[in-house]
Amino acid sequence: MLTMFGLELMEEAVYREMRASPAPSAEAIADRLAVAPDRVRACLDRLLELGLVGHSFEVPGGFAAVDPVLSLQQSLAGQHEELMRRQLRLAETHAEVVRLLTSGASGLSGKAEQVERLLGMDAVQRRVDRLAGEATREVLTFRPGGAQSPLELLASRRNDVALLSRSVSIRTIGTDTDSYDAATRAHVHWLTSNGGQFRGSGAPLPRMLLVDGSVALVPVDPEDAAAGALHVTDPGLIAPMVVLFEMTWSSAAPLDAEWPAEGDAPSGKELALLRLVARGCTDAAAAGQLHISHRTARRMMAVLMERLGARSRFEAGVKAARLGWL
Repeated sequence: MLTMFGLELMEEAVYREMRASPAPSAEAIADRLAVAPDRVRACLDRLLELGLVGHSFEVPGGFAAVDPVLSLQQSLAGQHEELMRRQLRLAETHAEVVRLLTSGASGLSGKAEQVERLLGMDAVQRRVDRLAGEATREVLTFRPGGAQSPLELLASRRNDVALLSRSVSIRTIGTDTDSYDAATRAHVHWLTSNGGQFRGSGAPLPRMLLVDGSVALVPVDPEDAAAGALHVTDPGLIAPMVVLFEMTWSSAAPLDAEWPAEGDAPSGKELALLRLVARGCTDAAAAGQLHISHRTARRMMAVLMERLGARSRFEAGVKAARLGWL
């Protein structure tokens, strides 16, 4: 399991020494490992940051090893709490943007041309098509509401093809992604395979389309998207929408790695490697048990991490468990 934390060899050695005896000093560990005490202290700082080491209750100023399973649970709990805090901040920002839009749509004296009402879904879709044809730089979208209908998917594919053919950047954030059906997931996979980007968020998002940082479409009634939309060009209203999107994007999670295509599921040997690594085996030890070379095991692990969209073995283990592979 230690390999899931991305430990260096010296960090792992220091941790194992910490487990071997109660609250040893940095100097004692340095003597056992025949290294400089400063190097051990650097490793202890890293282990403390990861939650694998904590302050000792028995030895004042000393450290004690923490069970890696408990550390993993605490790390995941901390990540969840941080996600909840960010979602709360996003919800507060959403409320402020809605307030600005409401006041802008009803009270922009002398600026009526900067907020246009589009009534009905047909009028909205025609405007979306027009904006997709005019975009030159980027299209940013909030897409709440779970799975899309066949008509929505057809319109999205048509516009996305046109945008990508002109090298226009596409970034989309969806909600309720657990309820996506096979057709919606297939569209996300197609989009990300062709250069677009798609992420999921647990925050309550308003429906919103931003084009080139200068034009936005938002619902006339946030509770009834079918009522129509506001076509907004006022820079004072566009600016907070762009900020809101970027804030949400930074905390949203890529979805394509969560939905590997059927052929992306791990082979029997890859699955066995993942399980051995999750139990704490090094690549070399896992290679021996699987009767493959050390180089092959390293290459397989690198491929699995790339497929999962993981930047570390720890993240790969979390994502593999979430997908039910472990």
